Amino acid sequence: MMGVLALSVLAGCSNPETRAQANRGFEYQDATLRTTPLLIPAGLEAPRFNNEFVIPPATSTNANAVVGKEVDVRPPTQVLPLIRGTEVLDNGSGLWFYQQRLEQPLEQELNQALSDFFSEQKAQYSQTEQGWQSDGQAIGSPEQEFSWKLAPNSVRRAVSVEVMMNNDDATLAQNAQRAEAAMLNAFSLSYQRTLTQQQNLLDSSPIKLTLDSAQGRLLVAQGYDRSWKRLITVLPKLGFDLTNRQQALGYVDVEFDGLSNSQWRDLAITKLDIPEQKYRIQLGDLGEQSSITLSDKDKTPVSAELLSKVATTFAEAFQRPDLLR
Repeated sequence: MMGVLALSVLAGCSNPETRAQANRGFEYQDATLRTTPLLIPAGLEAPRFNNEFVIPPATSTNANAVVGKEVDVRPPTQVLPLIRGTEVLDNGSGLWFYQQRLEQPLEQELNQALSDFFSEQKAQYSQTEQGWQSDGQAIGSPEQEFSWKLAPNSVRRAVSVEVMMNNDDATLAQNAQRAEAAMLNAFSLSYQRTLTQQQNLLDSSPIKLTLDSAQGRLLVAQGYDRSWKRLITVLPKLGFDLTNRQQALGYVDVEFDGLSNSQWRDLAITKLDIPEQKYRIQLGDLGEQSSITLSDKDKTPVSAELLSKVATTFAEAFQRPDLLR
Protein backbone atom coordinates (compact mmCIF):
# COMPACT_ATOMS: atom_id res chain seq x y z
CA MET A 1 0.00 0.00 0.00
CA MET A 2 2.79 2.42 0.89
CA GLY A 3 4.52 1.57 -2.39
CA VAL A 4 1.39 2.47 -4.39
CA LEU A 5 1.05 5.70 -2.41
CA ALA A 6 4.67 6.58 -3.09
CA LEU A 7 4.23 5.96 -6.81
CA SER A 8 1.13 8.16 -6.82
CA VAL A 9 3.00 10.96 -5.10
CA LEU A 10 5.92 10.67 -7.50
CA ALA A 11 3.58 10.63 -10.47
CA GLY A 12 1.90 13.77 -9.21
CA CYS A 13 5.24 15.51 -8.64
CA SER A 14 6.57 14.63 -12.08
CA ASN A 15 3.51 15.57 -14.11
CA PRO A 16 4.93 17.46 -17.14
CA GLU A 17 1.68 19.43 -17.54
CA THR A 18 2.06 21.04 -14.11
CA ARG A 19 5.87 21.22 -13.89
CA ALA A 20 6.51 24.54 -15.59
CA GLN A 21 9.87 25.09 -13.88
CA ALA A 22 13.13 23.27 -14.54
CA ASN A 23 13.99 20.71 -11.83
CA ARG A 24 17.60 21.87 -11.30
CA GLY A 25 19.02 24.73 -9.28
CA PHE A 26 19.36 28.28 -10.54
CA GLU A 27 22.65 29.19 -8.85
CA TYR A 28 24.16 29.83 -12.25
CA GLN A 29 22.26 33.13 -12.34
CA ASP A 30 24.52 34.43 -9.59
CA ALA A 31 27.68 33.39 -11.41
CA THR A 32 30.00 36.10 -12.70
CA LEU A 33 32.46 36.00 -15.55
CA ARG A 34 36.13 35.82 -14.55
CA THR A 35 37.92 38.70 -16.13
CA THR A 36 41.43 38.09 -14.71
CA PRO A 37 43.84 38.08 -17.64
CA LEU A 38 45.68 34.87 -18.42
CA LEU A 39 49.20 34.98 -17.03
CA ILE A 40 51.79 34.04 -19.64
CA PRO A 41 55.16 32.88 -18.26
CA ALA A 42 58.20 34.74 -19.52
CA GLY A 43 59.58 33.38 -22.75
CA LEU A 44 56.20 32.00 -23.99
CA GLU A 45 53.82 33.48 -26.51
CA ALA A 46 50.18 34.11 -25.63
CA PRO A 47 47.85 31.55 -27.25
CA ARG A 48 45.49 32.65 -29.98
CA PHE A 49 41.85 32.73 -28.85
CA ASN A 50 38.78 31.79 -30.91
CA ASN A 51 36.16 34.52 -30.56
CA GLU A 52 33.38 32.38 -32.04
CA PHE A 53 31.85 31.58 -28.64
CA VAL A 54 32.19 34.98 -27.01
CA ILE A 55 28.91 35.93 -25.31
CA PRO A 56 27.73 39.29 -26.63
CA PRO A 57 26.54 41.95 -24.19
CA ALA A 58 22.83 42.19 -23.45
CA THR A 59 20.81 44.44 -25.72
CA SER A 60 17.55 46.28 -25.14
CA THR A 61 15.76 43.44 -26.97
CA ASN A 62 16.89 40.58 -24.74
CA ALA A 63 17.65 42.41 -21.52
CA ASN A 64 14.09 41.82 -20.24
CA ALA A 65 13.77 38.23 -21.48
CA VAL A 66 12.63 35.57 -19.01
CA VAL A 67 15.43 33.53 -17.41
CA GLY A 68 15.84 30.94 -14.70
CA LYS A 69 12.69 30.21 -12.70
CA GLU A 70 10.60 32.34 -15.05
CA VAL A 71 11.25 30.06 -18.04
CA ASP A 72 8.27 27.78 -18.76
CA VAL A 73 9.81 24.41 -19.74
CA ARG A 74 6.50 22.69 -20.55
CA PRO A 75 6.06 21.61 -24.18
CA PRO A 76 3.32 23.38 -26.16
CA THR A 77 -0.15 21.81 -25.86
CA GLN A 78 -1.20 20.28 -29.17
CA VAL A 79 -4.55 20.53 -30.89
CA LEU A 80 -5.68 16.90 -31.27
CA PRO A 81 -8.03 15.40 -33.92
CA LEU A 82 -10.09 13.55 -31.30
CA ILE A 83 -13.13 13.04 -33.55
CA ARG A 84 -13.35 10.75 -36.55
CA GLY A 85 -13.34 12.92 -39.66
CA THR A 86 -11.29 15.80 -38.25
CA GLU A 87 -7.87 17.08 -39.28
CA VAL A 88 -5.51 19.61 -37.69
CA LEU A 89 -5.06 22.82 -39.69
CA ASP A 90 -1.68 23.27 -41.33
CA ASN A 91 -0.75 26.02 -38.87
CA GLY A 92 -1.84 23.87 -35.92
CA SER A 93 -4.26 26.51 -34.63
CA GLY A 94 -7.54 24.70 -35.28
CA LEU A 95 -9.36 21.74 -36.78
CA TRP A 96 -11.08 20.80 -40.03
CA PHE A 97 -14.44 19.11 -39.41
CA TYR A 98 -15.59 17.17 -42.47
CA GLN A 99 -19.21 16.56 -43.47
CA GLN A 100 -20.19 13.08 -42.22
CA ARG A 101 -23.98 13.23 -42.21
CA LEU A 102 -26.52 14.76 -44.58
CA GLU A 103 -29.32 15.53 -42.08
CA GLN A 104 -28.24 19.15 -41.60
CA PRO A 105 -25.47 21.52 -42.78
CA LEU A 106 -22.21 20.95 -40.92
CA GLU A 107 -21.80 24.62 -39.95
CA GLN A 108 -25.26 24.59 -38.35
CA GLU A 109 -24.42 21.38 -36.50
CA LEU A 110 -21.13 22.82 -35.18
CA ASN A 111 -22.80 26.05 -34.04
CA GLN A 112 -25.33 23.99 -32.10
CA ALA A 113 -22.52 21.86 -30.64
CA LEU A 114 -20.67 24.99 -29.48
CA SER A 115 -23.80 26.40 -27.86
CA ASP A 116 -24.37 23.08 -26.06
CA PHE A 117 -20.70 22.98 -25.00
CA PHE A 118 -20.80 26.46 -23.44
CA SER A 119 -24.07 25.72 -21.65
CA GLU A 120 -22.75 22.40 -20.36
CA GLN A 121 -19.67 24.15 -18.94
CA LYS A 122 -21.76 27.01 -17.51
CA ALA A 123 -19.55 29.40 -19.47
CA GLN A 124 -20.43 32.97 -20.39
CA TYR A 125 -20.79 33.20 -24.18
CA SER A 126 -22.36 35.12 -27.04
CA GLN A 127 -22.66 34.67 -30.80
CA THR A 128 -21.29 37.35 -33.11
CA GLU A 129 -21.08 37.91 -36.86
CA GLN A 130 -17.53 36.52 -36.78
CA GLY A 131 -18.34 33.46 -34.65
CA TRP A 132 -18.51 33.17 -30.87
CA GLN A 133 -17.08 34.82 -27.76
CA SER A 134 -16.67 32.81 -24.56
CA ASP A 135 -14.84 32.80 -21.27
CA GLY A 136 -12.42 30.07 -20.22
CA GLN A 137 -14.74 28.22 -17.83
CA ALA A 138 -14.24 24.98 -19.80
CA ILE A 139 -10.53 24.90 -18.94
CA GLY A 140 -10.89 26.36 -15.45
CA SER A 141 -9.95 29.99 -16.21
CA PRO A 142 -13.20 32.00 -16.42
CA GLU A 143 -11.27 35.28 -16.37
CA GLN A 144 -9.82 34.48 -19.80
CA GLU A 145 -11.75 35.35 -22.96
CA PHE A 146 -11.72 33.53 -26.29
CA SER A 147 -12.90 34.19 -29.84
CA TRP A 148 -14.17 31.30 -31.98
CA LYS A 149 -14.15 31.40 -35.77
CA LEU A 150 -16.00 28.97 -38.06
CA ALA A 151 -15.07 29.05 -41.76
CA PRO A 152 -16.92 26.77 -44.25
CA ASN A 153 -15.01 25.39 -47.25
CA SER A 154 -17.30 24.09 -50.00
CA VAL A 155 -14.44 22.44 -51.91
CA ARG A 156 -13.38 20.36 -48.91
CA ARG A 157 -17.00 19.93 -47.77
CA ALA A 158 -15.65 20.92 -44.37
CA VAL A 159 -15.71 23.67 -41.75
CA SER A 160 -12.62 24.91 -39.94
CA VAL A 161 -12.89 25.82 -36.26
CA GLU A 162 -10.26 28.06 -34.69
CA VAL A 163 -10.11 29.50 -31.19
CA MET A 164 -8.03 32.55 -30.24
CA MET A 165 -7.38 33.87 -26.75
CA ASN A 166 -8.14 37.57 -26.37
CA ASN A 167 -4.93 38.15 -24.43
CA ASP A 168 -3.22 41.37 -23.48
CA ASP A 169 0.45 42.12 -24.11
CA ALA A 170 1.37 40.74 -20.68
CA THR A 171 0.26 37.23 -21.62
CA LEU A 172 3.08 35.10 -22.99
CA ALA A 173 2.49 33.69 -26.46
CA GLN A 174 3.18 30.16 -25.18
CA ASN A 175 0.55 30.50 -22.44
CA ALA A 176 -2.00 31.75 -24.98
CA GLN A 177 -1.22 28.83 -27.32
CA ARG A 178 -1.63 26.32 -24.50
CA ALA A 179 -4.97 27.83 -23.45
CA GLU A 180 -6.28 27.88 -27.04
CA ALA A 181 -5.33 24.24 -27.67
CA ALA A 182 -6.80 23.13 -24.33
CA MET A 183 -10.06 24.93 -25.12
CA LEU A 184 -10.37 23.39 -28.59
CA ASN A 185 -9.58 19.91 -27.23
CA ALA A 186 -12.23 20.35 -24.52
CA PHE A 187 -14.81 21.22 -27.21
CA SER A 188 -13.77 18.19 -29.30
CA LEU A 189 -14.29 15.85 -26.33
CA SER A 190 -17.72 17.34 -25.63
CA TYR A 191 -18.75 17.10 -29.29
CA GLN A 192 -17.49 13.52 -29.46
CA ARG A 193 -19.69 12.54 -26.49
CA THR A 194 -22.70 14.10 -28.23
CA LEU A 195 -21.99 12.26 -31.49
CA THR A 196 -21.57 8.98 -29.62
CA GLN A 197 -24.90 9.40 -27.85
CA GLN A 198 -26.62 10.20 -31.14
CA GLN A 199 -25.05 7.18 -32.82
CA ASN A 200 -26.07 4.88 -29.96
CA LEU A 201 -29.68 6.05 -30.27
CA LEU A 202 -29.55 5.56 -34.02
CA ASP A 203 -28.04 2.08 -33.73
CA SER A 204 -30.76 0.98 -31.31
CA SER A 205 -33.71 2.17 -33.41
CA PRO A 206 -35.81 -0.17 -35.64
CA ILE A 207 -34.53 -0.87 -39.17
CA LYS A 208 -36.83 -1.72 -42.07
CA LEU A 209 -35.98 -4.80 -44.16
CA THR A 210 -37.90 -5.96 -47.24
CA LEU A 211 -37.68 -8.75 -49.81
CA ASP A 212 -36.62 -7.86 -53.34
CA SER A 213 -37.69 -11.09 -55.00
CA ALA A 214 -36.92 -9.84 -58.51
CA GLN A 215 -33.24 -9.41 -57.64
CA GLY A 216 -33.05 -12.34 -55.22
CA ARG A 217 -32.00 -10.22 -52.28
CA LEU A 218 -33.13 -8.44 -49.13
CA LEU A 219 -33.08 -4.65 -48.95
CA VAL A 220 -32.16 -2.84 -45.72
CA ALA A 221 -33.28 0.78 -45.40
CA GLN A 222 -29.98 1.87 -43.84
CA GLY A 223 -26.37 2.37 -44.91
CA TYR A 224 -23.67 -0.27 -44.80
CA ASP A 225 -22.25 0.35 -41.30
CA ARG A 226 -25.59 0.30 -39.47
CA SER A 227 -26.79 -2.71 -41.46
CA TRP A 228 -23.60 -4.61 -40.67
CA LYS A 229 -23.89 -3.91 -36.93
CA ARG A 230 -27.53 -5.00 -36.86
CA LEU A 231 -26.86 -8.14 -38.92
CA ILE A 232 -24.04 -9.55 -36.79
CA THR A 233 -25.95 -8.68 -33.60
CA VAL A 234 -29.23 -10.46 -34.44
CA LEU A 235 -27.78 -13.52 -36.20
CA PRO A 236 -26.72 -15.33 -32.99
CA LYS A 237 -30.16 -14.56 -31.46
CA LEU A 238 -31.79 -16.40 -34.38
CA GLY A 239 -29.75 -19.59 -34.08
CA PHE A 240 -26.83 -18.75 -36.37
CA ASP A 241 -23.28 -19.54 -35.29
CA LEU A 242 -20.84 -17.03 -36.81
CA THR A 243 -17.79 -18.97 -38.01
CA ASN A 244 -16.09 -16.23 -40.06
CA ARG A 245 -16.81 -12.59 -40.77
CA GLN A 246 -15.08 -9.98 -42.92
CA GLN A 247 -16.63 -6.52 -42.59
CA ALA A 248 -14.37 -5.00 -45.26
CA LEU A 249 -15.56 -7.63 -47.76
CA GLY A 250 -19.10 -7.64 -46.39
CA TYR A 251 -19.63 -11.35 -45.81
CA VAL A 252 -20.43 -13.55 -42.81
CA ASP A 253 -20.00 -17.33 -42.84
CA VAL A 254 -22.55 -18.94 -40.53
CA GLU A 255 -23.88 -22.32 -39.52
CA PHE A 256 -27.59 -22.48 -38.76
CA ASP A 257 -28.36 -24.71 -35.78
CA GLY A 258 -31.88 -23.41 -35.22
CA LEU A 259 -33.76 -22.80 -31.99
CA SER A 260 -36.29 -24.83 -30.07
CA ASN A 261 -40.01 -24.06 -30.42
CA SER A 262 -40.06 -22.59 -26.92
CA GLN A 263 -37.13 -20.31 -27.77
CA TRP A 264 -38.94 -19.03 -30.86
CA ARG A 265 -42.04 -18.38 -28.73
CA ASP A 266 -39.96 -16.47 -26.19
CA LEU A 267 -38.50 -14.32 -28.98
CA ALA A 268 -41.99 -13.68 -30.38
CA ILE A 269 -40.57 -13.94 -33.89
CA THR A 270 -41.70 -16.13 -36.80
CA LYS A 271 -39.80 -19.42 -36.63
CA LEU A 272 -37.09 -19.71 -39.27
CA ASP A 273 -37.73 -23.07 -40.87
CA ILE A 274 -34.72 -23.64 -43.14
CA PRO A 275 -32.18 -26.51 -43.42
CA GLU A 276 -29.61 -26.60 -40.63
CA GLN A 277 -26.39 -26.19 -42.59
CA LYS A 278 -23.66 -23.69 -43.48
CA TYR A 279 -24.49 -20.46 -45.32
CA ARG A 280 -22.72 -17.34 -46.51
CA ILE A 281 -24.50 -14.02 -45.97
CA GLN A 282 -23.24 -11.20 -48.20
CA LEU A 283 -23.88 -7.54 -47.41
CA GLY A 284 -23.78 -5.01 -50.25
CA ASP A 285 -23.36 -1.23 -50.05
CA LEU A 286 -26.06 0.67 -51.97
CA GLY A 287 -25.35 4.10 -50.51
CA GLU A 288 -28.28 4.97 -48.26
CA GLN A 289 -29.47 1.35 -48.48
CA SER A 290 -27.86 -2.06 -48.17
CA SER A 291 -28.54 -5.44 -49.75
CA ILE A 292 -28.32 -8.92 -48.25
CA THR A 293 -27.91 -12.06 -50.35
CA LEU A 294 -27.73 -15.62 -49.09
CA SER A 295 -25.89 -18.60 -50.55
CA ASP A 296 -25.20 -22.17 -49.41
CA LYS A 297 -21.85 -23.71 -48.49
CA ASP A 298 -21.05 -24.14 -52.21
CA LYS A 299 -21.65 -20.39 -52.78
CA THR A 300 -24.84 -21.16 -54.75
CA PRO A 301 -27.69 -18.67 -54.18
CA VAL A 302 -30.49 -20.16 -52.09
CA SER A 303 -33.95 -20.74 -53.54
CA ALA A 304 -36.59 -18.01 -53.66
CA GLU A 305 -38.69 -19.95 -51.13
CA LEU A 306 -35.85 -20.15 -48.61
CA LEU A 307 -34.96 -16.48 -49.12
CA SER A 308 -38.59 -15.52 -48.51
CA LYS A 309 -38.56 -17.34 -45.16
CA VAL A 310 -35.33 -15.60 -44.18
CA ALA A 311 -36.83 -12.24 -45.19
CA THR A 312 -39.86 -12.72 -42.93
CA THR A 313 -37.80 -13.59 -39.84
CA PHE A 314 -35.05 -11.04 -40.48
CA ALA A 315 -37.60 -8.25 -41.07
CA GLU A 316 -39.15 -8.89 -37.66
CA ALA A 317 -35.73 -9.15 -35.95
CA PHE A 318 -34.40 -5.93 -37.51
CA GLN A 319 -37.42 -4.09 -36.09
CA ARG A 320 -36.70 -5.28 -32.55
CA PRO A 321 -34.22 -3.04 -30.64
CA ASP A 322 -34.63 -5.28 -27.58
CA LEU A 323 -32.74 -8.04 -29.43
CA LEU A 324 -29.62 -5.84 -29.41
CA ARG A 325 -29.08 -6.31 -25.68
